Amino acid sequence: MNANEVNTTSTAMTIKQMRKRFSDKGFRSEESSITPLIRFEPAPEGFSVPDGIVVGMVCNGTAKMEVNGREFELRRNNMFLLNEESQIASVKSSKACLGYVITFSRQFLEGIDVDIKDFMGARLIFRVKPCLALSQSDADRLHNVALALSEAVNDSDKIYGDKVIASLFVAFFYTMASVLGRYEMDESQVRKGLRSEELFKQFVEILGEECEKQRSVEYYASRMNITPKYLSLICKSQADKSALRVIDEAVLRRAKDLLMQPGMSIQQVSERLNFMSQSFFGKYFKQRVGMSPSRYKMQKL
Repeated sequence: MNANEVNTTSTAMTIKQMRKRFSDKGFRSEESSITPLIRFEPAPEGFSVPDGIVVGMVCNGTAKMEVNGREFELRRNNMFLLNEESQIASVKSSKACLGYVITFSRQFLEGIDVDIKDFMGARLIFRVKPCLALSQSDADRLHNVALALSEAVNDSDKIYGDKVIASLFVAFFYTMASVLGRYEMDESQVRKGLRSEELFKQFVEILGEECEKQRSVEYYASRMNITPKYLSLICKSQADKSALRVIDEAVLRRAKDLLMQPGMSIQQVSERLNFMSQSFFGKYFKQRVGMSPSRYKMQKL
């Protein structure tokens, strides 16, 4: 089944129906957790993924998430998976964006009998593409298990309640693994995707170290022993941006940080970023930000 194919015979579960059945209190233990049906909020500064995996499902509205330098737009029936290696720069969501999040600690995953081949296959898919658009039927399969888990949380004080909850966490994990099996990628796609991902990470690391001095695509391509055209293709596939735009964004982030430093003049920022003159820096900044460095500095201070 194609990743974007929608099963029109499946009746979508409404938000009203999900709200009625989702527990308001959620559940958390040292090994696993499930949130209620919540509005996704912007990620707090310094947010990091716990040691394990985090599975998120968008049930309504839209959100944008930047993961490992790549921006993804999430809509209804989109799933994302993160692990401790994921770098989340930002999460922005519409007021109507609702969803739930389920986490599995590494200890939990090691304690259940999961075929290592299946588990690594799932991780490879999400390393290449950490956000997937699910068909309605696949989304409903996950919703049904999540709803059963949420209902079990409300009944957790009953006999064997903790065992029921633990079993349903395992059921959700296997249901997710089953769904991912519909989005298999052949070995060559995986290798190509992972190669592009590693090169993009290398580019971002070098850029972070040298964006104050270098702004040309040719320079960074030379550092990585690849052609400028190939670097641009990598940026397009990984971040949906040109290499030049990625460089500009890094330079502008550094410029904004420097402009906010007390006692740092615009001339000093210009020199620090290796512009030939303050005037040239001003034109570069205004063309991309929409205001002069002095106005930006005045508004932010």
